[in-house]
Amino acid sequence: MNRLLAMIALATCPLAACVTAPEPCTQAWVEYKSDQILGQFASDNRGLINDLRRLTNDEGDLNTFTTMRLMSRADDLQAFADSFQNQVIPDLELALAECHQSDQFAPALIGFLRDEGVDEAALEWVAPIIGLMQQMREDNVGNPPRTL
Repeated sequence: MNRLLAMIALATCPLAACVTAPEPCTQAWVEYKSDQILGQFASDNRGLINDLRRLTNDEGDLNTFTTMRLMSRADDLQAFADSFQNQVIPDLELALAECHQSDQFAPALIGFLRDEGVDEAALEWVAPIIGLMQQMREDNVGNPPRTL
């Protein structure tokens, strides 16, 4: 009986691999790859994403305590935006470049957060902050900060 179960398990392994990884360069494969990459990013940043979810209450009003907490985590927000820009987007582009489709998929941090359940009011609050932080960082890349 054990031998029969082992043979069935071995016989189904190749079938399981076909189900979990779609044929490369299909729409299903693009969704599969992006889900893998974004899923890992979400897992790595679960705490901050949960804070962003709690940014508003059930009525859509900003939660003062959570807002203050997020403002004290400005470095974490910057690292979050940087890792999305510097790791997630290149990983997605690399996966899609295999199929010469990199121009067909443009991931957006706000869209990602929306998919993760962050409320629209919270997104309206945090999006300009992240955008400003990214712009300031890009402006300072080639120009070191001036000292007085």
